[in-house]
Amino acid sequence: MSRWVLVTGVRRLGAEIAKEAAARGWSVLLHYSNGAADAEQVAADIRARGGEAKTVQCDFENAAAVSGLISQCAKLADAPILGLVNCAAIFKHDDAATFTPEALSQHFAVNATAPMLLTQALAAQSDAPQRSVVNLLDYKLATPYQDHFSYTISKFALAGATEMFARALAPQVRVNAVAPAYALPSPGQPQLSFEQQHDKTPLGYGVTPNDVVASVLYLLDAPAVTGQVIYVDAGLRFSPRDRDFAFFAS
Repeated sequence: MSRWVLVTGVRRLGAEIAKEAAARGWSVLLHYSNGAADAEQVAADIRARGGEAKTVQCDFENAAAVSGLISQCAKLADAPILGLVNCAAIFKHDDAATFTPEALSQHFAVNATAPMLLTQALAAQSDAPQRSVVNLLDYKLATPYQDHFSYTISKFALAGATEMFARALAPQVRVNAVAPAYALPSPGQPQLSFEQQHDKTPLGYGVTPNDVVASVLYLLDAPAVTGQVIYVDAGLRFSPRDRDFAFFAS
């Protein structure tokens, strides 16, 4: 029987995670909010390599729709969903002086509430074998700075939920997380700025999408691991900054 994994937000890192999951034998459900063409292209790439992929739309600001997504996916796959990679996120700039209730609400809905509801629904499937959840966090949780206040607070919430779910849902569900540093330019960041900053880490190495994907796929299939966070940051959390990566020109 096929092993189905739902990967949310299949752009950027999400697309690479979905493709590698398929390469390792998972059948993949590709979630998108408003990027149908992008999701369909990822699905086509997976099918061209002999994998199985389906796309599914859901607005993560609609809690009722999110709560029903695992059931919708199980019907689409005609099988229980055994894996969940919570990659979808919004990343809008604000700080301690400028955040608003609306910004907090939007970031929490997409970055924290939706992954929690999906995990709850994944666990509620009856007669399913052990399931696995991997949440995408951020290395900046180890050394938070002033930028992207609402985003960062929402990721702190998801980090807490990772451990709480791991404790509450064992042995039926394993819940882990990956906290990557910059593997791709921040939205709106010039490519040159990214390249100038990318390898300025304690290891002298810039994290790549492949590094992040490898850690996600390890956790997805690691039967003895739960409640863990892997920092994929080349040690960048040991070099605290007071601004976001995108604000440094060189």
